[in-house]
Amino acid sequence: MRRRGLLVYGLCLAGIGPHARAQGAGDLPRVAILSPDPATEGSDRLTAFLGTLRELGYIDGRNITLDMRFAENRLDRLPALAVELVKARPAAIYTYTTSGAFAAAGATTSIPIVVGPAGEQTMEQLAGNFAKPVANVTGFALNVESQAAKCLELLKEAAPRLLRIGVLLNPDNRTWHDTPIVLKAATEQLGLVLIRVESRGAVDIDRTLSHYSNDTVDGLLLDDDSTLAGDSSVRARVIEFAREQHLPSASSYTSYARDGGLLSLGTDMGSIFQGAAEYVHRIIHGARPSELPVQRPTKFELVINLKTAKVLNLTIPAVVMMRAEKVIK
Repeated sequence: MRRRGLLVYGLCLAGIGPHARAQGAGDLPRVAILSPDPATEGSDRLTAFLGTLRELGYIDGRNITLDMRFAENRLDRLPALAVELVKARPAAIYTYTTSGAFAAAGATTSIPIVVGPAGEQTMEQLAGNFAKPVANVTGFALNVESQAAKCLELLKEAAPRLLRIGVLLNPDNRTWHDTPIVLKAATEQLGLVLIRVESRGAVDIDRTLSHYSNDTVDGLLLDDDSTLAGDSSVRARVIEFAREQHLPSASSYTSYARDGGLLSLGTDMGSIFQGAAEYVHRIIHGARPSELPVQRPTKFELVINLKTAKVLNLTIPAVVMMRAEKVIK
């Protein structure tokens, strides 16, 4: 859909950069934004990206044109929306998530695409060489499997009796296509059995969860997918279900523990969105994707929710607590 969230729109209009100058609408560099989220959710995710553009002196309608499309959590809409954006011949396309990255790359092989972020395997496939991308795609890569394995390790440390972990994922997300196979080494070392739990988000989350009550699983790992952890209503429903079923749960989505999950180990997404805006800025000024290496995040945040731990009758070991950047009491 071609809509702007109020926060996004406000950011685009607020302030004028020191080098901004009035231009005719046809002369303005166009930046396309392809979001898998609803416009309201996208507003939150794009705040840092658009804020950095503003700090760099860009004002929508003044010295840049922002062209946004929101898929409203319907990943099947992304390819068509990407084609729409490409028709306007933007200077750059910005998107995030594996689904967004593949949709944008499928729509053009010439317009620079900045992805911030997507899974590491996705970026390897689309960019080729991380140090010097060989295609029209660059951006930021997440090692999803490594973070998921770490979340499982933390869950096991927090609740040593855990044996069967339900991994809630979207089967349409290529990053998680081979789960739990790719986590086999970690699960064997931890003595865990992973059970694949598939959901496409709000359309079927209640039906999905109803199949995993009554001791089917004794823990949950929530995939950081735009239709699952990235959808506030779905995230809240999973957290509620985990509490109802007395299940320790974790996610690599940054606000999961803050919202009531037991723990989250998330990437500092703000720095990625900011870095993506800086890459778009450099492309507008003539840089090619091959000159912009694919970067891996270096900042991660462990958040533990002691309120939830109390509800679950868990005592979080001191060794885990010492690693937490944020503890919710």
